[in-house]
Amino acid sequence: MLRVCEIFYSIQGEGHRAGQPMVFVRLAGCNLRCDFCDTKYAWDIRSGREMGEDEIIGEVSKYGCKWVCLTGGEPMLQDVSELMRRLREEGFEVAVETNGTIFRKCLRLASWVTVSPKPGAPLHPSVRELADELKYVIRSEEDLKRVEDHPLVYLQPVDNDPEAIKICVEAVLKNPEWRLSLQIHKLIGIP
Repeated sequence: MLRVCEIFYSIQGEGHRAGQPMVFVRLAGCNLRCDFCDTKYAWDIRSGREMGEDEIIGEVSKYGCKWVCLTGGEPMLQDVSELMRRLREEGFEVAVETNGTIFRKCLRLASWVTVSPKPGAPLHPSVRELADELKYVIRSEEDLKRVEDHPLVYLQPVDNDPEAIKICVEAVLKNPEWRLSLQIHKLIGIP
């Protein structure tokens, strides 16, 4: 059984897969407490409701979309190995959005791994190796000092804040190997 806060169908609003339709499975619990978090309701492992893999897959299957995103909170806080295995067997592509501090072998089953490093929380080396993209939430120029080299680096202004956008745009223009990620789902008013 897994603790699930919500399952919903929308478009991916961030990073490399922005604009792509996905079914989001938001799992409960997080090992960090970032003050800028926009899903604080998912922090508590007791939030949401218990759901088995069959129930989750049944809910996900209702939308007719082949991409599923496991997010949180922190999805690697729970043992999602059976869910990921079953989703892949059912023909789904599985994206995982993680803070990168917890490694589980099942992460190797993911079709896409987004790692969003957080201040003061070192990345697990195995998660870093599996990352398809690194997505940094940027509040100030100080946050730019945390950016590590990777083939796909996204800078995401916190809550689409105009000052943070300015910082990110200037940083991307100075570092053309980086990319800008706006939270388009928030810009257009969808979940």
